[in-house]
Amino acid sequence: MTDEKKKTNSEKKPNPYSVIADNSFSERPTSRQELVDRIANDPRMHDHKEGFLSCIQCGICTSGCPAARFTEYSPREIARRALEGDPTLLTDDVLWYCFSCYTCQARCPRGNSVACINQIIRSIQVEQGYGIKHVEMFAAWGEQFYDKGMGGTPGVFFADMSEAFGPKWKEFIANRDDIREELGLGDMYPSEQAVEEMQAIMDETGFRERLVSIGAWGGKDPKAK
Repeated sequence: MTDEKKKTNSEKKPNPYSVIADNSFSERPTSRQELVDRIANDPRMHDHKEGFLSCIQCGICTSGCPAARFTEYSPREIARRALEGDPTLLTDDVLWYCFSCYTCQARCPRGNSVACINQIIRSIQVEQGYGIKHVEMFAAWGEQFYDKGMGGTPGVFFADMSEAFGPKWKEFIANRDDIREELGLGDMYPSEQAVEEMQAIMDETGFRERLVSIGAWGGKDPKAK
């Protein structure tokens, strides 16, 4: 080989395997590790933390995922990016295609749960404001659930159902209160005590504040002083 060819070869790009090794085994930047830690230490990952940290990227989660079949969503990709602490997950809309059927969780040989990972990342997206667009449509439902203990007004959604299901359903609706009384079921709405207990749970868990953040009560906390 001539000296000129040797010089040309020496100027080529470095060995690609060294790049792969560097990407795979070097420490994550602090910001990325913080995301990994938040996912791993979330209570929802209590039974899945070790599985998350030991994901082998076998793809079984994606092979059985209904959402992956019809959209660009891939549980396997989400698991990989989450384990890498990929910050672009916090502005990625694709993980909202997951509807928490838990097929990935049931089939994972390592015990991971991409469904839970999605729930955690979605929560972070909402906290940071990006994900509000995906949940603001439920603000009115949450508001009514907090105020009355039910997410829908029986007189409204039962009427809609009666139109959809026909005469037999209409007959049931017409006699619903009498049937409930005969069975000892009481009023359609939860008792005042039950509503107060439910509100206490929503207050302590921060759910009321989360509802306000996505637009419930016009963005004004009903219990703000």
